Amino acid sequence: MTISCNTSRSRGFTLVELQIAIVIMAIISILLLGALRLTSLTWRKVTDRQDAAEHQFLLSQMLRRHISSARLMKVRMDSGGMADSFIGGQGYLHYVAPFPRFINNGELYWWTLKIDWDESAQQDVLVLDYQPFDANRSLSFDADSSLTIEGKTGQRLMIASDIDTLVLAYYGVEGGDFANDDAQWLGEWNLMSLDGSRVNSPLPQLLNLKVGVVEQEVYQPWPEIVMALRYASEANSVNKATKSDKDE
Repeated sequence: MTISCNTSRSRGFTLVELQIAIVIMAIISILLLGALRLTSLTWRKVTDRQDAAEHQFLLSQMLRRHISSARLMKVRMDSGGMADSFIGGQGYLHYVAPFPRFINNGELYWWTLKIDWDESAQQDVLVLDYQPFDANRSLSFDADSSLTIEGKTGQRLMIASDIDTLVLAYYGVEGGDFANDDAQWLGEWNLMSLDGSRVNSPLPQLLNLKVGVVEQEVYQPWPEIVMALRYASEANSVNKATKSDKDE
C-alpha cells in the first residue's frame, strides 16, 4: 500500500517585494511629515497674525483714549508769546493730558507722539515722549519736533516697533475763524501759535491718525484711528465766547 504525503511549504515575501513595501512606507511618511509641517507653519502664521492684530487693537484703543483726553491750556513760549497746548503737524503731535489709566496719578504731562530712531533696536519706533506740565515754565520746539521745557527732563514710552510712517490730520475750522463754520481736514494744527501770533485757536473737532508698519513675514496693518477730542466742544465754546466778548 502506497501512502502519499502532501507537505505544504509556507511562502514568505521576496526581497523585491520587501523593498517595494519599504519605499511605499517612506513615501507615505514623507507626505505625512510635509503635511504636518505645512499645517504647523500655517497655524503659527495665523496665531502670529491674530496676536499682532490684538496687540495693535489694544495700542490703538490706548492712543484713542489718551489723546482724546487732551486738555486745552495756555502756555508761554521762549519768545514771550502765548500758545495753545494742542499743536500738531503731519508727523507729530504735542498735547497735554494725564498719564494713561494704568498709572494715572491725576497730574498733567506734556506728551509728544512721533516716530523716532531707536538705537538699541536699530529701527524706527512709535514713541510717546512725556514730561511734567508746568504752566509757569516756558517751552520751545526743536527742529526735529521735540518739545523742550525749561528745567525739565523728558522721558519716553515706546509704543510700537517696525513703524514706517505716521500721518495725522485735523478736522476743524482753519485759522481759528469762528465766524467761518466750514470745517475741513487740515495737515497741521496751531503751528502759527508757536510765535505767539495766534491765541484763540480751538481744539480740532476730530483727529485722524494713520500708522504704517514695515512689511514683514507676518504683516498686519494698523487700523485707521479717527477720534473726537473729549474737551473740544467745551474749549471751542469758551474760545468762541471769549472772542465774541472782545469783538463787542
